[in-house]
Amino acid sequence: MPALRLLNTESQDKADYLHNQLITDINVPSTYWECAESYLKGVGIYDVFLIEEQDFRNYKIFLHETGSFTKKQVFERTGFLRNLQKALIRNEYKELLDEIERCNTVQERLKGNVRNFLIRQGIHHVREIDYRTRELYESELRRTKTFSKSLEYLKTLDRIKQFDIRKEMETLSGRNKERLKYEGQVIFLPYIPDQDIGSDFDYIQDKSELVWDFSQKASENLKRQIFQILCYALRNIKDSKDRRVRYLLPLRWMYEFCIEEGIDDIERLELEQIKKLETIVARKVVNVKNSMQIVDNSRKILFMSGKEIHWYANVWYMERFNFAPERVNPSNPVQRLSFYEVTNERNRELLQEYMKYQVGISDLALGNIRSQLCYIKKFLVYFNTIESICEITEEQIAEYFKLLQEQEIKAETVNRQIFDIHRFFAYLNVKGHIKGQIFDQNYYSQKVYPYHHDRSVQEDEYMEILKKLKFFPEVQRLIFLNLWATGLRISEVCTLKGDAYYWDGEDAWIKVYQIKMKAEKMIPISLVLYRIMKIYIKKHHIKSTDFLFNSKDGGAYRIGTFVKGFKASCKKYGIYISGETFKTHDYRHTLASSFYDDGVSIQTIRDYLGHNNENMTKQYIDYMPKRIEQANMEYFNQTENLLATGIIPKKRGEKTGK
Repeated sequence: MPALRLLNTESQDKADYLHNQLITDINVPSTYWECAESYLKGVGIYDVFLIEEQDFRNYKIFLHETGSFTKKQVFERTGFLRNLQKALIRNEYKELLDEIERCNTVQERLKGNVRNFLIRQGIHHVREIDYRTRELYESELRRTKTFSKSLEYLKTLDRIKQFDIRKEMETLSGRNKERLKYEGQVIFLPYIPDQDIGSDFDYIQDKSELVWDFSQKASENLKRQIFQILCYALRNIKDSKDRRVRYLLPLRWMYEFCIEEGIDDIERLELEQIKKLETIVARKVVNVKNSMQIVDNSRKILFMSGKEIHWYANVWYMERFNFAPERVNPSNPVQRLSFYEVTNERNRELLQEYMKYQVGISDLALGNIRSQLCYIKKFLVYFNTIESICEITEEQIAEYFKLLQEQEIKAETVNRQIFDIHRFFAYLNVKGHIKGQIFDQNYYSQKVYPYHHDRSVQEDEYMEILKKLKFFPEVQRLIFLNLWATGLRISEVCTLKGDAYYWDGEDAWIKVYQIKMKAEKMIPISLVLYRIMKIYIKKHHIKSTDFLFNSKDGGAYRIGTFVKGFKASCKKYGIYISGETFKTHDYRHTLASSFYDDGVSIQTIRDYLGHNNENMTKQYIDYMPKRIEQANMEYFNQTENLLATGIIPKKRGEKTGK
């Protein structure tokens, strides 16, 4: 074993160094140290600190074999060497010994082996122990001890280190070091300053997964990103199992993958790279989807915490922005905008530049921006092979629009895509990326013909739901009652506030903010619904500004959450739902049609629904002629109801009558 003490005193001759150690105690006869010096030089030991137990035994044997000493003299000379080592250790390693002695979380019998190892390594304080020290100790134990003993001594080293950390955290200087700092070195999670977290890793047998090496050769930006995500997981994910499974292990795999692939920025991960990582993760775990959440979680952490907005990132997270309320639909929020689907880097940059304008400058609702982004991305993906979308020709655009028109989608949807693509090119023109507008949107737009919706829910269907509604979860019950009784949009119901229901002395009313129309309206409601909702508000202590129905994150109840849960409840209680899926908007059509059946004017229905014009309202209620036509066809298709019953057709040239 190398004499570390000698390495620290290179100016001295090693023999002189040993000599000076041996003559420390002037009261000892010279024959004692002369004998010891001769032996130690002979076996190549030049540092008293490095004498091990086996060396002492060998020295005793050596003295016996010379035949020059009695048993008493052998005992005295070996005792001298032992005592000298103890005295030197006490003198130089006093603080280390005291620190180990103060640790009351491990057994005394186990401390000696750890203490001797640390002294051999020239460690004077427990705080000097790091993962490299632990690694050396583990290597030594594997050579000299059984597996179970090795684990026992390693655990002792960890307990001594963790005890010292806790004691340091009790001091003012220690508390100032409470958080991890990036220093480009190896981090061993059980040794982190926050021991409430560090102790969570005691149960993990394979300690190698707790080692994070930030000293290895890799992008400095990548290492800092991984460190930031690691710190986030340690601070914010309280459940130790969840932290390990959803963050630490997948993050380690992603870290290793990025180093191997030469990736220097997680926020710029490409789609193909993500797919490749997914393949690697699939070899390690069964629940691949759960582990791959680390990609999105990591990007979000980095995007949300940046000093400046990372407009270059392949995914933008809308929580970062402070949008005006009228631009946000709390019941169906836009959580992110992604760009990595556009693999052409130049086109992606242009798209991000345009979306930066839409997000930061325009007043468009986020839902509209998301739709716009979707259409433009689809367009750019189609032309991925073009070096720059700025070089596209009108002929190529015409080809794309022709493909759109051949698809089985509504004319309004086709026109919307054409309009959004036209706006994108208008922006490129204004910014000087292209010279002049490439195409005329009016030339490619399709004619839109008025049509009506026949989407009313049959009475037997909603009556069956109402009969079994008492079995449904409370929130599902109340949301459905509001949909059925008021004809509100699902987004409007999910975003109702605590002051929505009120009594004016004669009638009950509901106050609704129309997200789609960006306007507030009031409509009358039944007394029964009013009383039910007031009981619910009182029961849950809902304040006037609180959402009536809350999501897990405390915001408005999500539309998707309601639809998924309500469908599941219907299935559970054997309720048949017509159509492919449960459509909340159908109840709005149902109420409008019911009003029309009862003789309510279209103008009044329009005001109740909150439409801007009557044409939109007619799409809701103009289904009656269609139903009448279908009934007529069904009636007259029956042979007995045909008006021509009894008339016998004749052949050409055949005379009629007798």
